[in-house]
Amino acid sequence: KDLAHRGFLFKNEKYEHSYPHCWRCKTPLIYYARDSWYIRMSSLREKLISENQQINWEPSYIRDGRFGEWLREVKDWAISRERYWGTPLPIWTSDDKTEMLVVDSIDTLKRHTQTHGNTFLFVRHGEAESNAQNVVNCDSSALFHLTEKGIEQTKELSKKLQSKVISAIYTSPFMRTKETADTICEEIGFDKASVMQDPRIGEYNFGTFDGKPFADYLAYEEIHMDTYDTPIVGGESYLDAKKRFGEFLYEVDAKHSNETILVVTHGIGLEVVAAILEGADSIRSKEIIDTFSPENGHIIETTFIPLPHNHNFEIDLHKPYIDDVVLVSDSGKELRRVKEVMDVWFDSGSMPFAQDSDTEGVTDSPKLYPADFISEAIDQTRGWFYTLHAIGVLMGKGRAYNNVICLGHILDKEGKKMSKSIGNVVNPWDMIDKYGVDPLRFWMYSINQPGESKNFDERTVDEVVKKVFNLVTNVVKFYELYAPERRIAQKGESTHVLDSWILSALNNVIFQMTAYLDEYKILEAARLIRDFIGDLSQWYLRRSRDRFKGDDEGDKQAAIDTLGLVLERLATVMAPFTPFFSEEMYQKLRTTDSPESVHLAAWPEVSGVSVQGIESIVAMKEVRRLVTLGLEARAKVGVKVRQPLALLTVKNDSLSGQTAYLDVLMDEVNVKNIAFDTNLGEEVLLDTEINEELKKEGDARELMRAIQEMRKEKGLMPEDRITVSLGITPWGRLVVNEFENDIKKTCTIEKLIVSEMVETHIPSHVWFTIDF
Repeated sequence: KDLAHRGFLFKNEKYEHSYPHCWRCKTPLIYYARDSWYIRMSSLREKLISENQQINWEPSYIRDGRFGEWLREVKDWAISRERYWGTPLPIWTSDDKTEMLVVDSIDTLKRHTQTHGNTFLFVRHGEAESNAQNVVNCDSSALFHLTEKGIEQTKELSKKLQSKVISAIYTSPFMRTKETADTICEEIGFDKASVMQDPRIGEYNFGTFDGKPFADYLAYEEIHMDTYDTPIVGGESYLDAKKRFGEFLYEVDAKHSNETILVVTHGIGLEVVAAILEGADSIRSKEIIDTFSPENGHIIETTFIPLPHNHNFEIDLHKPYIDDVVLVSDSGKELRRVKEVMDVWFDSGSMPFAQDSDTEGVTDSPKLYPADFISEAIDQTRGWFYTLHAIGVLMGKGRAYNNVICLGHILDKEGKKMSKSIGNVVNPWDMIDKYGVDPLRFWMYSINQPGESKNFDERTVDEVVKKVFNLVTNVVKFYELYAPERRIAQKGESTHVLDSWILSALNNVIFQMTAYLDEYKILEAARLIRDFIGDLSQWYLRRSRDRFKGDDEGDKQAAIDTLGLVLERLATVMAPFTPFFSEEMYQKLRTTDSPESVHLAAWPEVSGVSVQGIESIVAMKEVRRLVTLGLEARAKVGVKVRQPLALLTVKNDSLSGQTAYLDVLMDEVNVKNIAFDTNLGEEVLLDTEINEELKKEGDARELMRAIQEMRKEKGLMPEDRITVSLGITPWGRLVVNEFENDIKKTCTIEKLIVSEMVETHIPSHVWFTIDF
């Protein structure tokens, strides 16, 4: 407007630009330039960077990337905020701003606190008749006088007070305290008429115990008054007494200046005053009550320093109490606290030092500082991660942590930030109720790298449940079926090829997991667990089922021992990832000499995998690869897996001569022989010609499958023995005659009844009917 008014305006047009809004309520924000207090972090840039180089970051690129860049461009830290709540900035300045004091401790605060210069003498009355009778008295109208002993105690007390220039005396309105005050006045020459009574410094209100033996009260207190604020029936709590004495002390202190004030009171008075002077909290105040029992005539002398305190007279360094404290500089100027509070992130970064009043003891202990491990989301690279690091360097202690896992955020399934206003928030409690905490936890570990954002899709959680938790649960149930009472630890010393392989595979997993976890690599370790569970369920257990059901007791026990050992170790290494699921699993597996909980069990020590173990893993991997190729070849020619074939020819001869592995391969692909031909044009070649003997065996397997399906439909258990009636064709008769024993054994058949059926009345591909 000024330029236009003077004719200097060349052009005027509207310009639209982005403007800051509140992220929560969406209203426009107005920026004001405000004074602030700073820490000059830029002077520590090189130290911040060098300390960061010694931290193991996961993901590793955060160290020199997001966090490293922040340190290289570090700004001076504006540590003050103009708010009510927060840690008050501990800076006091004079009104003319020429003097400033930074308070570093409560002792410094006390040393500079402006006082009225008063000295208080709190004394307990001499022995009274109630003391001699050992009864409780809290009724001031009951006239319990001093005893002769009490008078002598008071005179002895007066001798200690002769040298004190007492300007004021306050007393409790009870007879025993008034007589004590009168005796002191006579002995030191103080005017009795000037003594002031105040009911706030009277005896503790013992309630229904008034007039009863003191021992009865103590017995009641021991059982029923375990906290400082617990009132006695019909009376008050110790906190109530502390509050009235505190009000008296601060009020009287404000009325006097540079005087010595005598307060004649009761034992409770000295006990609670000790807590008031200390600014003790309820726990410490209760300790004083329990351990401090002032005798008649006991005296507490103190130069009174008012402390910032709450309504319970506990020291409280927060607003508004701290703002009432006026300090005095060494030159005598009054100092008042500045209005600002600290940046709350300064509080967070101070955690290692604030956890204990003995700062040197904490941060000088390698067990406590720096921390071994910290984990938070990626936004904390400029929040908690930074403030911990910054204050550690400021304090001359260096980095605050050695290892850090920096997490990505959880987004919705489309990769968008969850927001209530958008309506794409997933309630975590709903997911926990549906799937449990451990599946959600394992999903986060195994879905992608910790530092990457995680798009939450419930279907992927369900997949984790099915491929990890359900599989393990089914394996454990199978184990319990065949080993219902596990009494001794299994050693897993079987020489069976499947047992040797699964134990070698487990040792390999544990060895790799240990290395990964030592480097704080969670994804890789979690996926090792996931993949091993697949191998255990879908290969080892499926291939070993017949061993658990077989007649060879030695081989059966070897399978049971091996599976039990594998499951117990699996529960142990899963425990850090799935603590609740692993504990439940472990309790079903543990032996009498196992630790009580999986979380008390030692991590399995595996120094490596033996040469034989590596060979076993490699060989079984090749078997499974060839099985996949063989089954694909079957599918191409349309031959069912249950139909035996004569020969599988393999190009790779690495398994040549390894009979145990070839037996697994032949059984899985269902062929009678394996041949090797390195000149083969393809990886595997099936001989698909089916003779009469192969046809019989294939049909026998089909019959067994059908019977097993019917067992399952009827809900029969594996140990249930059954009677089966078969209606068969002449061809079926030939099949049953040749494989009857196998059929009975496989299907747990007690009795097999066979009858002829007319072949022309049924389709040509059906040759039997079954009836239980």
